[in-house]
Amino acid sequence: MENSLAEIQRYMTENRSSLLEDWFSLIRHKSISATGEGVEECCDWLKHRMETLGIQVAKEPVKPYPLLIGRLGQDPGKKTVLIYAHYDVKPAGDLHKWHSDPFEPMIREGKVFARGSADNKSPLMAHLEAVRYYQETERPLPVNLLFVFEGCEEEGSTGLPGFLLEHKKELQADLVFFSDGPKDPSNRPIIALGAKGDLNIRITVKTMDRNVHARYAPVLPSAAWKLVEILHGLKQGDRVLVPGFYDGIIPLSREEKLILEQLPDSEEALNRMYGAKSRHYGKAFYQHLLGEPTFNICWLKSGANGVIPAEAEALLDIRLVPGQKPLEIFQKVKDYLASLDDPAVTVSLEDGYLEPSKTTVDTPFLPSIEKVTQEIYGSYVIYPCRPSSAPDYLWTNILGLPAIQVRWSDADSDNHAPNEHLSIDEYFKGIALTIKVLEILGKD
Repeated sequence: MENSLAEIQRYMTENRSSLLEDWFSLIRHKSISATGEGVEECCDWLKHRMETLGIQVAKEPVKPYPLLIGRLGQDPGKKTVLIYAHYDVKPAGDLHKWHSDPFEPMIREGKVFARGSADNKSPLMAHLEAVRYYQETERPLPVNLLFVFEGCEEEGSTGLPGFLLEHKKELQADLVFFSDGPKDPSNRPIIALGAKGDLNIRITVKTMDRNVHARYAPVLPSAAWKLVEILHGLKQGDRVLVPGFYDGIIPLSREEKLILEQLPDSEEALNRMYGAKSRHYGKAFYQHLLGEPTFNICWLKSGANGVIPAEAEALLDIRLVPGQKPLEIFQKVKDYLASLDDPAVTVSLEDGYLEPSKTTVDTPFLPSIEKVTQEIYGSYVIYPCRPSSAPDYLWTNILGLPAIQVRWSDADSDNHAPNEHLSIDEYFKGIALTIKVLEILGKD
């Protein structure tokens, strides 16, 4: 029996209070993977919630934080869909910049403000509420479900790759489906077929034993100026100057280029949201955004009042496209800095890195996901590779599975920032999306 959108919406209206309370309860459980605060307790609450839905759940002792593996349905005649999400969040940051308690959901103008309200506790709970829908409406589950919920995504999914390699045979599925991230700046949901990889590199410069009064600037070396000169040598304009940085990049296919050409103009929307004009317009916008690696400076640290800084540091955040490998890129940056032959400069790789991933546009599951997304949202965009990073490679590179994600959080949801938020309407659409995706995959 088909799940009409009107019936799903009626169900959510009738159960609005309990659906919101489930979501809010998960948000209230702190699960900050950077510090470990509340992660174990949140995991245990989530495990219990899954079990109340009849899901068989194993709490795996993956380090540093436990992994939840859930199973529902074992019908060999049905497809198996692996649903991924993460229950950890970023730290709240500067509390003075929040308009309310970051771990107590606050509704303002139809939006829920709280850490994790968008990233990623809304999709996680939306997936579970889809299961609840099938149970409470006494409809048979169209597919077998395999849940993988981790508690360390915000810290690089440490421990998860090793677990998946060890349990590869047990975790086979027809498709990996998940939702993690905001819409396109044009306010259309994004169907993403891949994600950029990510690595963070710390560059440290030490020129003296301690800071010295600035009167000695004409004769003593500044770590800050040396760091600026090094960074200038690494990247100028849009071009990364590290030898071999672009080697091996897999060029966009003809089909992927056609998809990029059809994407809507988003430059002005970005300008309205952030007050910053893009350096690239027209077709070049999405070519740069989705098809090219990044070489971003996350932060710079140096100095004090009226001194020549003895030390300076920078953290590079590098997003990689398919064909680039994180450890190879780190080695190339390291080799370049070593070629400077300057003992004042050291370089280190931060913990946690992600490989880029790709599911081809000819995957047979894409038309079904497109059909459901259009039914619920009216219009959508396809990203052959999303501009941000996610542990998508775990499924494509390790398990060898196709993976499709639909990103439906508010375009300006401010993930990781103060006052992260998600519209209640978008949350309910996310529930409907999972319900309909499971249905259509069960028919294919």
